Amino acid sequence: MRIAISGSSGYLGGRVTAAALSRGHEVVGIDIKPSGIKDDRFSEHLIDIADIEAVDRAVNGVDAVFHLAAALAQFVRDETRMRKTNVDGTANLLKAAKINKIKKFVFTSSVEVYGIDVPTPCPEDAPINPICQYGREKVECEKMCKDYGKEGLDVTIFRPPTINGPGQNEPFLVSQMEAVYRGKATLLPGGGRSRLQMVDVDDVADALFLALERPEAVGAVMNLGSENVPTLRGMAQALYEHIGRGPKFISIPALPARIVVRGLSAIGLSPIEPQHLEIALKDYVFDNSRAKELIGWRPKKDDIESAKAAFDDHIKRIETGS
Repeated sequence: MRIAISGSSGYLGGRVTAAALSRGHEVVGIDIKPSGIKDDRFSEHLIDIADIEAVDRAVNGVDAVFHLAAALAQFVRDETRMRKTNVDGTANLLKAAKINKIKKFVFTSSVEVYGIDVPTPCPEDAPINPICQYGREKVECEKMCKDYGKEGLDVTIFRPPTINGPGQNEPFLVSQMEAVYRGKATLLPGGGRSRLQMVDVDDVADALFLALERPEAVGAVMNLGSENVPTLRGMAQALYEHIGRGPKFISIPALPARIVVRGLSAIGLSPIEPQHLEIALKDYVFDNSRAKELIGWRPKKDDIESAKAAFDDHIKRIETGS
């Protein structure tokens, strides 16, 4: 199968591209920056997905689209630029998919569509109440996907939480890994008593390919998430033990944490967005049973295993300078 992957140079996209090639697929990468991938079955369109004509050329002749490209506030501070990538880019890919009669369109949304006041575990039919631009834009994109689905496009939507594993580049998680590596204390908002569910990058990739294979995925909206979710303190302690160090924690009560993060965020210096701090201060766990039942998906790694893999990969990059 010939698969177009938007965001092919990014964290998730790069991993999914490698997985697609290993499965014998041809891949058309779509990104604004080169991936560095060298493979005869890989071609690349260095374009902005806000450019409809460029998008149409890129997906011409492909069988499926994995739409993974997204602009997150912790990486893109310009709200207009975020919207162009997240909303306009999705609209362009959907339109091009329909025009080119693409057989399958898989969209990666986010659990941020639910907002922060969610039941535990949170099912797909829970109220949609995003509190930030990224979440609101994902809601818009999901609606577009469903509208195109009504017009005959085969669309599947996945809602993952924070994706972890080798290649992790989220600023707060990176800062925590480096603190553990250097024997420094890690910060625990609210004492680290809450459970913040994540999902392994390779488990997300598995779900994407299952969506290609299983007819039950047509029109489905599915949460993705790990099993056996630890507390934030438990996660950090596991990393210290992994490297053979005694844990060191700085517990920050909720109110001071909110004040500091809001202040730093206002000047673009916070490693965590205010909405992500609010998420970290309460249990944020999602029901993954629909993905299990519909497409037979099973997460292979729990959050601690995934965090250790991310840690080992990041430290290897530090030590080798790569």
